[in-house]
Formats: sequence, structure tokens, C-alpha cells
Amino acid sequence: MEAIPWTVIGGLTPSALLSIVVVLILTGKLVPRANYNDIMSQKTYWREAAEKLRETNHVLTKAVEKQEVTSDTIIRVMESVQEANRQDGGEKT
Repeated sequence: MEAIPWTVIGGLTPSALLSIVVVLILTGKLVPRANYNDIMSQKTYWREAAEKLRETNHVLTKAVEKQEVTSDTIIRVMESVQEANRQDGGEKT
């Protein structure tokens, strides 16, 4: 509170003080309480949404890793079948 030059502020007219407050609001330095509450509720909403997405991505990553293992196994089996077919005199593919 000591940093505020009260003598200068006390010398301003009410219209000058009102002008300063309006400029502070328009530049975003002074935010009305209703706007602040809206911003904080949106912040909470988006934080929760991001957490849900992070959890979903984690689950999907695990599922993709399992599918990758399965597809690698299928590829190896199919290559073995093709190799056995070639060795038995079957057609080459």
C-alpha cells in the first residue's frame, strides 16, 4: 500500500479516476469479478477435459501396443506358412 502515491490519486477528479478505471478494464488489467469467476470455471472445465483426454490416450496407446504385438505374430506366422509352402513345392507368391 505504501507504493501507491495517494497524494497524486487524491488530487485527481472523480471523472479522471473513472477514466483510469475504464481504461484498466478495457486493457484487461482490471477484470470484473463475474468475468473472473467465468474464467476460473472454464479453467477447471478445460483442465478436467485435458485429464480425461490424457487418460484416453494412455488407454489407446496400450491397445495399439497390444495390436502391434498381435500383428507382428500374424506376419511371422504367415511368412512361415509361405516358406513352408515354397519348400513343399507350392507356388511362390
